[in-house]
Amino acid sequence: MTKLYDCHLHSNFSGDSKAAQEEQIESAIEKGLSGITFTDHMDMDYPIQNTDEFMELDLPKYSEKILSLRKQYENNPDFHVYFGIELGLQPHLVSAYHDILKTYPFDFVIGSTHLIDKMDPYYDEYFDGKTPEEAYNKYFDTIIKNINSFDEFDSLGHLDYVVRYGKRVYGAEKGALPYEKYAEKIDAILSYLIKHDKALEVNTGAFCRGLDEPNPSYRIIERYQQMGGKLITMGADAHKAEHVGLNFKNVLAKLKEIGFNSYYIFVERKPIEITID
Repeated sequence: MTKLYDCHLHSNFSGDSKAAQEEQIESAIEKGLSGITFTDHMDMDYPIQNTDEFMELDLPKYSEKILSLRKQYENNPDFHVYFGIELGLQPHLVSAYHDILKTYPFDFVIGSTHLIDKMDPYYDEYFDGKTPEEAYNKYFDTIIKNINSFDEFDSLGHLDYVVRYGKRVYGAEKGALPYEKYAEKIDAILSYLIKHDKALEVNTGAFCRGLDEPNPSYRIIERYQQMGGKLITMGADAHKAEHVGLNFKNVLAKLKEIGFNSYYIFVERKPIEITID
């Protein structure tokens, strides 16, 4: 049986989650997971005028809490807790993020793009006055700029994050994001990941947001495999305990069909292979 590790989840250290770490752990154990990695949000310079959610981590307190939980489970052969972070990438934050990663002993670092011109697609205003093509191309252009500015992450989070909310704004058909239409830019991102030994995250949080496949789509994941990509990480992007490990078994079965025989977790910033049975 495939061991299940959820390597993208949020707790009440993230401004957009109220879940206690213990609740997330209990949920994971109940669902038979072998481990989880907390990856709470660090989105420095997030435009808080758009939300009451503060997106910067209290790193000293977060570190103390998660490292304590990690130690608590370190000798447990059946379950492990790992220490991670999700960085909201922006080129002007490179130095600050570099210093953070030198200071704290993270197991795993997700690099994500949440902001385009100071706007998060989570909010409808990002799409105002834009066609789907304009909104999506601008998002991919921003990812390309971000990863070429900062390469100290381990896995690229939810590559087509923008489509989660584009479908809400434009509707399912008009808001679809077919790979072929954006192939040049998506291939540039995938090529960068492969060349620099970065993982591609398969994010099942899309399923609790009304989508019928993960972020990125299976077509993009298939393209990554065709290009020679091997490093896949799994994350439910859970902000509530009930979503930990969301739909992992079905998604892993689909990854197996595509041609992946394993996925990876990161411990002390090093990839560890997990076989997909």
